[in-house]
Amino acid sequence: MNTTSTSESWSAHYAQGRGIRPLSEAEIRIVRDALAPSGDRKEPRALEVCCGTGELARLLAELGYAVDAVDFAQAAIDRAAAASGPGITYHCADVASDDVAALADGAGFDLITVRRSLAHLPDRTRIVTELAALLRPGGRLCVITPHADRFPPTLRDICLDNDEIALLTQGWEHAELLEAEDSTVVVLSGPVAQAAGYREKRPPKAAAMAGVAVVVTNAFGRVLLGWNPKRGVWELPAGKVEPGEAFEVTAVRELEEETGLRAEPDQVVLLSTVCDDTHGLTRVTEIARLTHFDGKPEAREPDLIARWEWHTPCGLRALPQPLFTPTAQALNTVWPGLLPHLPDAHHTPRPPSRARLRFAEPPAAARLREQLVRDLTDAGWTPTPELRRVFTVVPRHAFLPEQPLSRAYANAAVPTVTADSGQPLSSVSQPEMQAVMLSRGRLRWGGRALEIGGGGYNAALMAELVGPRGTVVCVEFDPYVYRRTVRFLEEIGYAGRVRVVLGDGAHGAPDELVPDGGFDTILVTVAANDIPEAWTAQLAEGGRLVVPLRLGGYTRCVALAKRGAVLTSTDVSVCGFVPMQGIGRWDDTPAAIGQSGYGIRWEDTPALPIDGLGQALEGTPVEHWTGVTVARGASYEDLQLWLAASLPGFCRLTADRDRPGPIVMPDYEDAAAMVTGRTLACLALRRIEDDEDGGPSRWEFGAQAFGPDAEAAADTVASAVHAWDRDIRPHGTPGLTVLPAARQGEQLPSGPYLNKHHTRVLLHLPTAPAAS
Repeated sequence: MNTTSTSESWSAHYAQGRGIRPLSEAEIRIVRDALAPSGDRKEPRALEVCCGTGELARLLAELGYAVDAVDFAQAAIDRAAAASGPGITYHCADVASDDVAALADGAGFDLITVRRSLAHLPDRTRIVTELAALLRPGGRLCVITPHADRFPPTLRDICLDNDEIALLTQGWEHAELLEAEDSTVVVLSGPVAQAAGYREKRPPKAAAMAGVAVVVTNAFGRVLLGWNPKRGVWELPAGKVEPGEAFEVTAVRELEEETGLRAEPDQVVLLSTVCDDTHGLTRVTEIARLTHFDGKPEAREPDLIARWEWHTPCGLRALPQPLFTPTAQALNTVWPGLLPHLPDAHHTPRPPSRARLRFAEPPAAARLREQLVRDLTDAGWTPTPELRRVFTVVPRHAFLPEQPLSRAYANAAVPTVTADSGQPLSSVSQPEMQAVMLSRGRLRWGGRALEIGGGGYNAALMAELVGPRGTVVCVEFDPYVYRRTVRFLEEIGYAGRVRVVLGDGAHGAPDELVPDGGFDTILVTVAANDIPEAWTAQLAEGGRLVVPLRLGGYTRCVALAKRGAVLTSTDVSVCGFVPMQGIGRWDDTPAAIGQSGYGIRWEDTPALPIDGLGQALEGTPVEHWTGVTVARGASYEDLQLWLAASLPGFCRLTADRDRPGPIVMPDYEDAAAMVTGRTLACLALRRIEDDEDGGPSRWEFGAQAFGPDAEAAADTVASAVHAWDRDIRPHGTPGLTVLPAARQGEQLPSGPYLNKHHTRVLLHLPTAPAAS
């Protein structure tokens, strides 16, 4: 535990043969009766926090738990280990600052106990929340605490009173209070994820309407909040501006008056002026950011703030108690998107400050980041030391402050902006896909790079690859994502290394930011339906453009090298990205085929009349099965590209999945199809239950067609499948050449192609390797 005493003083305490009060008979009885593992638990696990000499840990092991026991005093751990048998593992760690979550090893605990120590912990609300996250479903947290009513005032600091115990039980489905002589045993289960709440206090005096809120974080990236028991809110250090006082001076004065922490005005970074209203008055709050200070927080105005605690930002969304509204506005200024559904307020950002912030993080972040790099490396996504280094150095969670660390460091895309329909509009991309794009972009030390699409994390990775002498420009369309990008880059020290621009990425970078000779690398981190002329024009000769390009409605991560006005692919693979916004946005709303429940999506093909297709679908289909098969789970992405470029009248067929129909649709995506006159034909797949070798099931490609020319249309689709299987499949991935859009009378290479507004995309078929 981390008290006003140090681990050294507590270790000396235990080394002298002293300890804490032994378990009482009442405590032992309660533990045996109320905390024994349930019979349906295999290998139940328990965590004892602040274990001292291990008396409770030994009792839990006797009950059948495999116990991890933690204390920050090494002498206590040594005595406990010497007195204990098998079934208990002791760890010297500080629950207030060390990575205790690592002990869960992803499996969690059935029981967590905290005995006679919670009152000592300075950040008890945060620590309880973090411990709750380590519980397995149905797990319990037990707090045994001396009760303030049963001790003299001189021992108040070791106890909790009724109000503090009631506060502890908030945010849990079930809370049971049991009395054990001078102590109360609190058994909690079912932690509830609650939406953040905000509350006002009493109407302020007019003189207090201009103030400063100080967002100060410690060496673990945790933010300081004070509990106001009278108003029932958490709030930041804050106060009114004295006449003639600079905001920076107000910030450090109020911080010291309220918490005892000392700082210098030139260490304060002013971020924004926030104007909102309360009780019919206009309130002006200057948001001050501070990471450099001296001292430890103490409640210097106990009539206003009962105690100060350090809280992890991502945990504030589920804080059981409300935040004071201006505090919530200030926190959301520092970490945009951290808190949802805030009351309306007007924000006026401050220009960049000369003061510098110190980025800090909890130990778990470094551990999870290292694990992510190991996972990426083991899977082959980060083959070079440079890539492994940048993913180790750049803190991904800093760009996802609203997410728990475990999700921030999962190998998955994380949406940050979502449309009313639920479709993601902006996200932090999947790390393995980012590694692929960075590798294909061939970013080099001292290079010049442009990113289309924001968020900040990928731009920071790029900045690390090009180094301090390199250039990184990021263009973002969405004002909210732009604000997040700028703020988070500033927070972790990349503000001077990435130039972020609010604008439409289809226009590329502003002319004044384009380096002489163009960018060596352009990474597009949103799906694009075309390659605008500006991207090709701003790319250096021989440079790399990496873009999630829509081809017939299928998104492929395409790396292209520039030679004059021509772009030639070096790599093509499947990917998924949020769609581009602005003038590059496209509408993929399907055109309904009558009342059939089916629809047609046209991309890269002029839309054709589909009026007669509804009637055609009422007829008997023609089916041509090809004998061409694919193993379950295997990709056939090359076939999709081939059909998009080679079938006349190519389209994608959608279906109402809850409505039965005559078409054999793929499980999770649209069907590749073609329209000719009043006839519809589509690619079909059927499962072959038993293959010849008795191995995994296989699927056979075929064609289904409806309408007067069904036989010919089915044959066209089936023939295309055979051509793919014969000419493309055995020889590798097709390549792409991107040329400027065809001009009148211009001679272009022949072959399958897709016509777009700005470009013509030619599909190069792979050929068999020459015989040696």
